[in-house]
Amino acid sequence: MNPSDLMKLLKEVEPHRNEDVLFEGELIPKSVSMLIALLNIETDQNNRYDLYRHILLECQLTNKTSIAVKFALARYQEFHDVTSLAAYSKALVENGEIAVGLLHAREALDLAIQNQTLVNYAAGNLMRQSLKTGSAEIVNGALKALVSSMQAPREGDCALEVDWADEAEAIGADAESISQVRSAAARK
Repeated sequence: MNPSDLMKLLKEVEPHRNEDVLFEGELIPKSVSMLIALLNIETDQNNRYDLYRHILLECQLTNKTSIAVKFALARYQEFHDVTSLAAYSKALVENGEIAVGLLHAREALDLAIQNQTLVNYAAGNLMRQSLKTGSAEIVNGALKALVSSMQAPREGDCALEVDWADEAEAIGADAESISQVRSAAARK
């Protein structure tokens, strides 16, 4: 599926976002159902990955968190990659399963370090999910993991993001660690 076909597909399913259909005993948006139907017949791994990503986006847009958890887990089980595990952690947190979500966010960071790729991405996810607890203690644990991860070798990554830093400061997280991360992000 090339990018123009994908855009066409997304425009096709968008009008059905507010229509509900029954899926495995739960009402879901018809847009999600349409994407699931395509996923069930798609064999190309890149297209399957994109379809999972868009299923999760549709679930997020319609606040269907339990379905998002199901498909985020399925995506991770199929691909075993850092971004899928991070998406699974986010879906769990959004579904109110915060402790389990944080556990998987930390797993995503560990996997990123092990694979030497997307370490900053996984660390940013861990910070964002930790902040949803409102606990300075939990955020400080995530900060410690992030600071430690800055030393990990990597072959590919995104920029070190600090969009979460003001919120971390506001709840009383460790100012020295936040400053250290901000300085590292500014250097790169």
